[in-house]
Amino acid sequence: MLLGFVDDLTSENVTLDAQLLAVSDSGLSVNTGAHSSITIDNLLHFLPNITITFGAYDNVATYTKYKDSRLKTDIVIDGGLTYQSLAASNTGNTPASSPDEWLLTNIESIRLKIFLHSIEQKILNDINLVRRHVASEFLYNLVDPNDGITATTPPNDYAAIILESKGSDYTEFTINQAALQALTATPQDLFVINQGVLVDTISLTTNLEGRLVFQRLTNRTYSGKGKWIFAFESQPVLTRNAYLDPLKFDGFVASTATGTGASPEDAVYNFASGSGLALDISVHFNPTAYVTSNLKNFGKLFKATIELMVFEMYLANPNARSNRQERTLMSESRLNAELQDEKNNSTLKRYLDARKDAFEKIDKTDDREIAEDDNVLTITVSSV
Repeated sequence: MLLGFVDDLTSENVTLDAQLLAVSDSGLSVNTGAHSSITIDNLLHFLPNITITFGAYDNVATYTKYKDSRLKTDIVIDGGLTYQSLAASNTGNTPASSPDEWLLTNIESIRLKIFLHSIEQKILNDINLVRRHVASEFLYNLVDPNDGITATTPPNDYAAIILESKGSDYTEFTINQAALQALTATPQDLFVINQGVLVDTISLTTNLEGRLVFQRLTNRTYSGKGKWIFAFESQPVLTRNAYLDPLKFDGFVASTATGTGASPEDAVYNFASGSGLALDISVHFNPTAYVTSNLKNFGKLFKATIELMVFEMYLANPNARSNRQERTLMSESRLNAELQDEKNNSTLKRYLDARKDAFEKIDKTDDREIAEDDNVLTITVSSV
């Protein structure tokens, strides 16, 4: 997690789960190094008092990672205890005996995690690092048997399209649709490989005519360092003697290739002309990956944002959960001053200064090819 807590002993009946008490990715804790009123006890008294019944663990159900899904269905009750799913495709793992898949937690920890998520999202929004859309384009070569083009078989064992991030490790891409112009009615496997590891297999529907028919895909978003290879077993496909210029695209190196090997992940891939594969790709900036990789540049902003959001909650007391004066010893006028004064050493002033500093750091570390104002990353239509 980007933020965490230290046990400040303010709530004697509350034990936070191991995830919250672990050393955070940023090295920062919500309740240390900030205003003295920011304690676990105060936060729990001002946050919503969630009354909810989680479902019982089902050993045939498939659970996903709660941190990503934010679904209450990924929190279960088993043996009278509450568990949070730590893994995607989590099936058949008994919570009490599967620490890699389940985290023993409680409702207080869940309430604090919801608040932490809101802090992290505010930081990303305030420095314009939301999941920014960069491009959405097709890579295809339209070939029809009526053009007088006959099927050819790419040489070697596999044919592929290779994508590699150029200049930034903070992008992710989604394969929205795929098409394979193979002359078969038998579904074909598209192997997704990253750095020699098979990470996904997609079944593609083809047709006897080899027509370019795009198949809609879901949940096919990938990010990570190195080359991403989308390969299929070499077979007769409709394709022209065309290729992708590897250096044409501003944000990615994209090329067609063939591979030789016993399996798609172990094959050696080399540049080649068209493969008969077509992709519809959306590219996004991954803000969490960027912030995690550059945490040292955002320490002041994290601290200032925590204080700002907590004081806003103290002032508004939106959940009518607590007597503010009694719990924080801060009057309404004092809180208003902290949240409105832009000149003196107030919470708002420290936050504005930290955000300005963060923008300057981003200018030095962010990949200019995916800058929001330029929007220069474009994957154009080309022959493959």
